[in-house]
Amino acid sequence: MSNKMIPPLDLMFFLTETAQSPKHVGAVQVFELPANAPDSYLVDLVSAFKQAPVAPPFNNRPHFPRFGMPQWREDEDLEIDYHVRHSALPKPGSTQQLMDVVQRLHATLLDRRRPGWICQVIEGLEGNRFAIYSKIHHAYIDGKSGTQRMYGSLSTSPTSKAVIPSWSFQPQRASREKPGSGAKAKAGDKLGRQVKGVIEAYEFLSRMGMQWLQLRDSKAQIPFNATRTRMNRSIEWDTRSAAICTLPLDKVKAVGKARGCTVNEVVLAVIGAALHDYLEEHRENTRAPLVALCPMSIRAEGDDSAKTQVSAVHVRLGEPNAAIGERLDQVIESSHASKDEVQGLSNEAMIDYGVIIFGLWELLSRTRLDQVIKPSYNVLVSNVPGPGEKDLYLNGSRMLASYPISTLLPGVNLNATLLSHGNSLDFGLLGDMHALPDLEIVVQQMVLRFEELQRVVLGKTRAAASRKKTAKPKRRSSTRAGSAAGKKATAGARPRRKAG
Repeated sequence: MSNKMIPPLDLMFFLTETAQSPKHVGAVQVFELPANAPDSYLVDLVSAFKQAPVAPPFNNRPHFPRFGMPQWREDEDLEIDYHVRHSALPKPGSTQQLMDVVQRLHATLLDRRRPGWICQVIEGLEGNRFAIYSKIHHAYIDGKSGTQRMYGSLSTSPTSKAVIPSWSFQPQRASREKPGSGAKAKAGDKLGRQVKGVIEAYEFLSRMGMQWLQLRDSKAQIPFNATRTRMNRSIEWDTRSAAICTLPLDKVKAVGKARGCTVNEVVLAVIGAALHDYLEEHRENTRAPLVALCPMSIRAEGDDSAKTQVSAVHVRLGEPNAAIGERLDQVIESSHASKDEVQGLSNEAMIDYGVIIFGLWELLSRTRLDQVIKPSYNVLVSNVPGPGEKDLYLNGSRMLASYPISTLLPGVNLNATLLSHGNSLDFGLLGDMHALPDLEIVVQQMVLRFEELQRVVLGKTRAAASRKKTAKPKRRSSTRAGSAAGKKATAGARPRRKAG
């Protein structure tokens, strides 16, 4: 990575960064100390972290020359004490106290004179637990690449004493072709794909523009056509609010299977319902559906490079007063329409589309025109898949949770990122403290709304299966009795279906 040009999308994260809008992503991992952990356990762990080698991209810093393109350069004087830190909560530290610390740490800019990352071990968490907060500039990695490194440094064995922090972990790479005529041909093909991608992206934007001007009919949600809410207020200060929660992955998958949809669509319906509840709580009931921006990884299978490789689609989150089951159906319809719209676009076109839209959002934000035209979306919802292993360990400490804390993009002050591991879907919500000071209400409603969705979807599924299982061939002599029993059963079940 050293002495290489910074790709356009990664460079965009640097060029658009301000004190009010840092462009780093992070995570809070919560661990349970081993039963026999000595008093020096965390001091020793931090010491092992500091002694571990620092591998690319963690040993690189951005260089912005007076002339020429920005580059990555290796930091030969890396100060590990700046990057690896150790602090403590007053015992017994609560989850809220932990999040208060995380909010403050996540609000501050990373020093561009150094490699753009920090890791802070936080002890004193109640229940014999400790936390590790880490953040890295988005120009270094995307969500999938960061997750690979974060989880790749953990072990499935509770007895393993190996300490391989994420900045030391290196994914296995496929062997590269030696430079030659073949390499030149590949370079020519790459340039051709990039040119074609730019053309495709502008053609796609033209179709979006025609739809925006109502000259083209489509069910897909388009940019700059969402309702304005408090999630679209300008960010004036460098303060952040954060909230976390967990949903059971197996139950989310069961709901998706019953309705024939994805985990992400179930999550979008739950978040949409919770946000409408939140707006009603603040007497800001919208009259139109909220819109989510959903990043899509376009990383090829086996590609472990650190650069950002994502695009995004817009999805409507259901009508304001829709019942939870109806809302899920509406989300599914909107999601399918948006995915169909980008079907067939090349990866290069998807990346170019993302760069163009991102740049346009930033331009509108800098000129305050984003407060004049309709917002592009109301919340960014990113789903980052993690490992399937139920239990992961760091030097014998079992990981209990891993909450992603992402970044805010121009025009929107709310990000909801979810990360899966084992049977857990861990959510991290990040917002502007002034616009969204009480995000804990949103995560509380997410839990309640998902429980409601389970009752509606899985309750009906179980009831149907039960009826099928208990059904018996009808006999002429017992028709009357069977009819009466059926009426009684239906009458008894009706209130439960209505409540669900």
